[in-house]
Amino acid sequence: MTWSVLVGRHPHESVRPDYDGWANVTVAAAYDSLEELDADLPTFDAAVLGGYELPAERLERASNLKMITSPGVGLDAVDIGAATDLGIIVCNNLGANTRAVAEYSITTMLAVRRELRRADRNIRNGVWDKFDYMNTEIADQTMGALGYGAIGSLVLELAQGLGMDTVAYDPYVDTFADGVESVDSKLELFERADAVGVHAPLTDETRGTVSEAELRALGEDGILVNAARGPLVDTDALATALEEEWIHGAAIDVFDEEPTTEDHPLFELDNVLVTPHIAGSTAKSVPAKHRGAAENVRAVYEGRLPETTVNRDQLCLRAAHGGDRELEEADPF
Repeated sequence: MTWSVLVGRHPHESVRPDYDGWANVTVAAAYDSLEELDADLPTFDAAVLGGYELPAERLERASNLKMITSPGVGLDAVDIGAATDLGIIVCNNLGANTRAVAEYSITTMLAVRRELRRADRNIRNGVWDKFDYMNTEIADQTMGALGYGAIGSLVLELAQGLGMDTVAYDPYVDTFADGVESVDSKLELFERADAVGVHAPLTDETRGTVSEAELRALGEDGILVNAARGPLVDTDALATALEEEWIHGAAIDVFDEEPTTEDHPLFELDNVLVTPHIAGSTAKSVPAKHRGAAENVRAVYEGRLPETTVNRDQLCLRAAHGGDRELEEADPF
């Protein structure tokens, strides 16, 4: 039996053969509207996230859906609790873009520290002042990670290689690498660090987790890098922090709504570097992400449960009780 697979974005060309012979792939962008896509949801056996969301009302409409996978780590686009109640497997793809995001975080931290955006703009406008961008070197400064998963830990490893001290805050992690100091509170992290990378998942608990208190604690020489999810950071508080120079600057790759609008409050500020959600996209990571997603779909097609299934225990419990038991939402991280 051939499966029908909904893919949020075009799979990388090198991945398309992975579906040959067992699945027909439909890209969400082929639909002129979400209404048209919604009408076809009952026809799909599997969904690969990317550019569209699967809240409870869509999942209920997708009566034939057996599994959902993210090509990356994030699963905030799907209602995991509703999927579990409907018996739908939910999984992600760990590690495919870890290096890409970590390198982005370090690269943009350095660019903000050295004010490269302002220097670039000025020289293009005929302003040559080589002594107007004199900032501190990062050796002996402190890099902090808000979230110490695969990406956060690699960011701090790279920072150590540049001679930086490293601190992390993650209440769900017990073991930290040599040289990484664990702090007891989020506020302490921002007080101790010269730069903080946001590397936490987006959940109800972490939404808006970086706001005025954290930005003031970061201080006038501090740098914030967010390459995780836009809503983790209070945009209004960040705009004020940059305008009033509570902090030195920021690098922002993710936004509350994507694509963003031209009147976004950060876009007119010189001390913020903005990019269009590119941190995890490299020539190596993009094929790896799509290939991992295809492997997850193939596993379920063949009757196997992917290792990265986040609602495994809840689905087993549901099956043990005949599918009638009301379940709490799984914690995907």
